[in-house]
Amino acid sequence: MADKKRKNLPAPDLAAFFESMTMLLRAGVPANECPDIIAGDMEGSRLAQVARQISDILSGGEVFILSQALEMTGSFPDYAVEMVRLGEESGRLETTADSLGEYYRRQEALRQSIRSAVSGPVLLLVMMSVVLIFLIAFVLPVFENVFLSLGITSASGMGGAFLAARIAMVVVGVLLAVVLVILIIYLIPGGRRRMAGLAQSFPLTRRIHYTLSAGRFTGGLAMLLASGIPTGEAVDKAAALVDNRRIADRIPAARAEVDTGEDLGKSLVNQGVLDGFEAKILLSASRAGQTEQAMRNLSEVYSDEANNGIDRLLGMIEPALVGILSVAIGVILLSVMLPLTSILSTI
Repeated sequence: MADKKRKNLPAPDLAAFFESMTMLLRAGVPANECPDIIAGDMEGSRLAQVARQISDILSGGEVFILSQALEMTGSFPDYAVEMVRLGEESGRLETTADSLGEYYRRQEALRQSIRSAVSGPVLLLVMMSVVLIFLIAFVLPVFENVFLSLGITSASGMGGAFLAARIAMVVVGVLLAVVLVILIIYLIPGGRRRMAGLAQSFPLTRRIHYTLSAGRFTGGLAMLLASGIPTGEAVDKAAALVDNRRIADRIPAARAEVDTGEDLGKSLVNQGVLDGFEAKILLSASRAGQTEQAMRNLSEVYSDEANNGIDRLLGMIEPALVGILSVAIGVILLSVMLPLTSILSTI
């Protein structure tokens, strides 16, 4: 049985495993011998340990099916195990492994893009906090002492500087607290689902969340169709990858249309699962009998759109943070320089 305490392999390892499987299968290596070769090539990594475990299970004499061995390790997502099983049953394991490798490679690229988008503003917030704390703790007291020695009270000389710095600190502190709360929610059980709900409700992230989910859905459909899965069943299985309410709520109606004999692409467009320019691409491809390839292309289009959306959002956040810091420092400098100018003018 699978060890339930173990975590799934990360996306880069999953991509590497299935990409290696694809190359070995194309070279004519039997599927049950591939894990042993992968373990030797990846020596020293967790992937090597898991591949060795798969090889030991298959050579133990009790399990001879790769998908069962993957499931028993407890290191592969249920979706990947199911896809491998379907690939074995349809005789298209090589195609399935190739699709899974591409799928997890794309998911990792998106994850890295999101991480970069989040880490930039967070790092900027931390730097702003350090600058403001330094100003309040070390720089402003020096000027305050100078003004006091010249007979200028704090209220008339430095009050504005301290007020501006403290207001900026409050703003930065609130933003950091929001980031911390989001991180805590994300890490607790069920947190990702809550974050997904927030993302698809917030205007600035609604379209990004939609394109991420649509990319997973179309990518999953492409894999399933390439593995020879019937269209209706493929729609049901790909729906498990969707966490966007707009898409999830409309898939059943599209599935019902498919059951009546309607073309898959037309059904998805009719029910609003896919819309806009992407819908036109799908309709054109469906008429030409290229639905599977269209799904693969759409998955890439949605991934690119999600990346562009993240970049645009980042382009809005970072200038806003820089603006807050610039205004705060500007007010502080004015509060310091105006009294100095007044003193110099009387000399």
